Amino acid sequence: MTRSLIDLQTTPYGGRSLFAIQPIARGTNIFACEVPFAHVIYKDYRREVCAQCFAYAASTSRSIGDPRTWSIRSLHECKVTWESGVIGPLIADVNALLSKAKIATRSQSNQPRTAADPILPNIPTAQITQDCIDKAWADVENFVSSRTRLSSYCSTMNLEDMEFEISRSVASAIVQRYVSDHRLANLTASSATPSSDLWAEAHLRVYAFLRHSLPMHLKSYVLMARIMLARDTGNAFGIWDGDSKDEMVGWGLWVGASYFNHSCCPNVQKTRIGRAMHFTTSRSVETGEELCISYIDTNQTITQRRQDLEDSWFFKCQCQRCLSEEASLH
Repeated sequence: MTRSLIDLQTTPYGGRSLFAIQPIARGTNIFACEVPFAHVIYKDYRREVCAQCFAYAASTSRSIGDPRTWSIRSLHECKVTWESGVIGPLIADVNALLSKAKIATRSQSNQPRTAADPILPNIPTAQITQDCIDKAWADVENFVSSRTRLSSYCSTMNLEDMEFEISRSVASAIVQRYVSDHRLANLTASSATPSSDLWAEAHLRVYAFLRHSLPMHLKSYVLMARIMLARDTGNAFGIWDGDSKDEMVGWGLWVGASYFNHSCCPNVQKTRIGRAMHFTTSRSVETGEELCISYIDTNQTITQRRQDLEDSWFFKCQCQRCLSEEASLH
């Protein structure tokens, strides 16, 4: 963070956000996060996306051969960087364990879940409160405390594909924290990323799966899963193909980057360069002005924009542009 230019401040509407503390010229790089604290590449893209720099084989900006036969090992520099580090090989080992564990969760019938899931509360969505959320997590913690019960549950839970992707994302954060705690790498990862403890049934199942599947030296870190899942819901960034951004190949959580609030008339643009996320002013910014990015495609009507934000980020946009367009409709 360029502390001479920006500051983290509390707002009355969106937690904490970043503000300019002096005039900033257009094109100024004001913030950068070098690596994601948690990330996942979707299953369908794993053989086509570099594990180190997230380059996509089908991207027209890459000249790396036939996308159908391209491997993440094709980029020699990335291979050396990935394999010479500590975190990369550990994440690869954990992902291999999780893949085997996922196969073992399939029931003999290999059919979608139909019976009631014993760890999921039977609560109508409209009646979910924070007390309900807390009780659901307390109940699942009690359920997984029995190794026999947990093993039996996981043997037939039929983990769904998206639940597995979420599991891999959380596991990558667990590896990062394990490495940091044991000083195996120069990693600093704050737990201060904004969170929203929105409850999803998948989160409880992911927690049970990780408690069952991770190696012993990482099991104590599974308790951070609830924190990670609460942050992931509204703070993750898509990992896109790099060209026209018409294909999202995964997602990542960059610590600190989540402090940028949304505006439909943003003054900051985010750009991913390899594993790093950079934030640059898209116009000149005055002292005291909030620094905002856009979470959505702003080339939509106010109705479409607000619907997208409510569906994915759970808020009704009240930015200057939306308020102005709303007023013009009346």
